[in-house]
Amino acid sequence: MINSLKSTLSRNLTNAKGWRTSRKIVVFESDDWGSIRMRDQKTFENLLNAGIRVDKSRYDSLDSLETKQDLEFLLEVLDKHQNQNGDTPKFTTNMVMGNPNFEKIEADNFEQYHKRSFLESYQYYNQEDLKPLWFQGIDHKLIQAQFHAREHFNVQLWMKDLRNRKKDTQLAFKNHFFGLKTKTSSPYQTNYLAAYRAESESELKIIDTILKEGLKEFEQTFGFKSQSFIACNYVWPKEIEQTLLNNGINAIQSQRGQVMPQPNREGKPKIKHHYTGQKNKLNQVYTVRNVLFEPYKDLKLDWVNQAMIDINNAFLWGKPAIVSTHRINYVSQMSIKHRDENLKMLNQLLQQILIKWPEVEFMTSDQLCKIIK
Repeated sequence: MINSLKSTLSRNLTNAKGWRTSRKIVVFESDDWGSIRMRDQKTFENLLNAGIRVDKSRYDSLDSLETKQDLEFLLEVLDKHQNQNGDTPKFTTNMVMGNPNFEKIEADNFEQYHKRSFLESYQYYNQEDLKPLWFQGIDHKLIQAQFHAREHFNVQLWMKDLRNRKKDTQLAFKNHFFGLKTKTSSPYQTNYLAAYRAESESELKIIDTILKEGLKEFEQTFGFKSQSFIACNYVWPKEIEQTLLNNGINAIQSQRGQVMPQPNREGKPKIKHHYTGQKNKLNQVYTVRNVLFEPYKDLKLDWVNQAMIDINNAFLWGKPAIVSTHRINYVSQMSIKHRDENLKMLNQLLQQILIKWPEVEFMTSDQLCKIIK
């Protein structure tokens, strides 16, 4: 009863402020595409046997680099549905542009960071070419790539701990893994995943350079600039927003609470709250996810019903329904059953949305930004 009241209160607080519309808009935002996370089941077992408790993290247990079949199956589900105007649902796939080149980093004795692109990662880890499929999904308006990160971890912190021979970090490295929960050399970071967590002015400059490089790589890969951005783990310093604007980013995807490190205070974080339609001093728009469809979090929860409640509440407040649904739900290298069951639930959710709101408009994050602005 108490948890239900808390959920209702949180839902209404999220939707109470900001931009409103009478249109029934649904946006699916899905993060982490292109990042390797857990290599495979054998790697998981190796890490567990070595004493790294990857079994305590659902991400470590279930998330992995997408395969060609994973992406094909997701596109097939989306393509099965149409609103009354004949438009299909769309996923905003927030892309990680690259992963570590572990061999080159080790050959350089951890003195210099080396990477391989996400397209090269498909070839290296899965012996697959997914580039044609990504462009097919974009051309058919089933997905729209947007920018997440150059890589989904704090390069400076990770490399520093590797050079200092931090035991767990090096052990994970040997298994091509960086997502472990551990005691890092930072007082604020218990993992390496927050790519934009700057804890000094010098770190901020390096992160700013990495951000520019990632946005440039995005444009070179997809042939267009990303117009929206989502920070890894919802952590970013306000200082990078100018760099985002300079490189074409007009909208910042988020949840209600931004973790904002303060580089001029040794990275001490503070929480800044956002709402959909809020604008910063640079006239960039914030959008806030107000629907949760994350089956990986609790395998026993009725996620279709939960998402429908969230969408209905968004519409009652005159808000677009912005659905958080991470890649982890749709990949199979750790569990084919997990992927297939979640795709069935996604299919059911789309069916129920279209039955209840046949006039629904499916949009991507950049499309929503244009309407709000």
